[in-house]
Parts: sequence; structure tokens; C-alpha cells
Amino acid sequence: MTKKSDRRKSTPFLYLGTFALIWWGLPASLKLFTQSAFREFQAPIWDLTSRVEDLSNYWGHLADSKQTLISKGKEVTRIGSDLEIQLIREKEILSEIERLQLLNKSISTLNASIQLDPSQSFNSVISRVSIRKMSGWWQQMTLRKGLNEGLKIGNGVIFKGGVVGRLLEVDSRSSEVEIITNPNFRIVAHFAKDNRPVTFQGNGIDLGGQAHGLVMDVPHDIVPQKDKPLQLVTSSLGGNFPRGIPIGKVHKLEGAEDGLFKTGKVLIDPRITEVLEVAILLPE
Repeated sequence: MTKKSDRRKSTPFLYLGTFALIWWGLPASLKLFTQSAFREFQAPIWDLTSRVEDLSNYWGHLADSKQTLISKGKEVTRIGSDLEIQLIREKEILSEIERLQLLNKSISTLNASIQLDPSQSFNSVISRVSIRKMSGWWQQMTLRKGLNEGLKIGNGVIFKGGVVGRLLEVDSRSSEVEIITNPNFRIVAHFAKDNRPVTFQGNGIDLGGQAHGLVMDVPHDIVPQKDKPLQLVTSSLGGNFPRGIPIGKVHKLEGAEDGLFKTGKVLIDPRITEVLEVAILLPE
């Protein structure tokens, strides 16, 4: 009895082994045909199962109550509103990326044109101009940054064309600039390739919109050429600016009343009347 029972238990394994041997011995082409035929046999079954599931979902939604439909409608509306908000946010992000790219390009141009003295350590804070009134009668410039960014009265302000001025008043979120054209603005300067100090003073904006100043205490041996004006730049003696930032160009010098030094008119970069973004210099 036990032998018959063991023989019955081993019979399925014997059939399985026999089938495996036969399958292993079949040609590869016949195996591929068999697999393909089996998939073809299964395909209608899976297709029918999918269609039944779709039909079930369809009839299930038809049987939804009004409350369920209202709830789903609200959900669809919420998703649509969220997508609109995301699209608006995407436009804002793209606009911010474009602004930062332009800012980075502006900073690169500023560093290339100014060529700061590496021996002097300054950090820079970039700020947009919130108020700019530049005329022969009224000269005002207000920046969007202030004490919260570590700014202090006296910090130098520059742009890609050279010196803009220095901070005159600083609040928590804004700052007032004493512009280089203001007659009260005075700094120590020198001419490019000449280390002797001279004095620069603002002298307003003429009716044609040209910003200018005066250079004083110029030694007699400094003479500008007709086709090559002298470049006036900042000196490190004042402390608010590093050495070598452009102030303006001098085309003519005349003898002063004391007969010892010369004076002359300094033409400032005309782009100062249209500046939109500046850099504030913070000594380390």
C-alpha cells in the first residue's frame, strides 16, 4: 500500500521531467512558434479583461450620486486652478533667471572695466535704483537696499561707467546717494599713470544733460592732448573707493588763480543719468 502511494506521488514529477526533456529537445524554431501561439491565445483574454474593467468603471461612475459628482467637479476645478498658478510661477521663475543672467553679465562687465586693485579688499552689494532724478536743477538717487544688507554712510557707489557717488543717508531698506555731480561731493583722485593726488569736486549737469565736475590742484607738468584726453580715476587715499575706478575725462586744463596748480572740467560718463543698477562697495 505504501509503495502504491509513493508511486502516485511521484507520477506528476515524472510527467514534468518527461515534458522538460521533450521541450529541451525541441528545435528553437518550434519553441518560438509555441511561445508566439501562446501569446496569441492570451491576447484576447487580456483585451477582454481590460474592456470589462473600463466598462465597469464607466457604469460605476454613472451610478455616482450627485454629491459625488459635485465633489469630483470641485476637485477637477482645484487641479485646474493649481495648474494655472504653477504656470504663473514658472513664468516668474523664468523672468527671475533672465534678470539674474543680465545681472551676472553686468557684474562681469563692471569688474572687467573697473579693474579693482587686488591689494584693497572690498565686498560689493548689488542694488536696483528705485528713484533717479538727474537734471540741471534736481539730482537724486535712491537705492533699494540699506542697513539690512550692512550698508553704512560713506560707502562708495559705482556702476559700469565708473563712480556714481557715496551713501549720504541709510535706512533699514533704502539708501540715499550723494551723486558725484553734487558740488558737495569731493574726493581725492589722480590721473591714470600718474600717482600724484589731485582733488575732484562735482559741478552739476548742464542743460544738454552732460554730467561734469572740476579737477583742482593739478601739477603744471600734466598736459592733456587734443586727441587723447586725460583719464581721472579714484585714489585709495579717501578710503571709500579702491584705486583706479574711472571718474571722468579731462580735455583741457587752465592755470589757477594762485599760479601754482591747474584746474579743469571733468566730463563724467553720460550713462550715469540713466543708470538702473549699481554696486555699493563695503570695505572688509
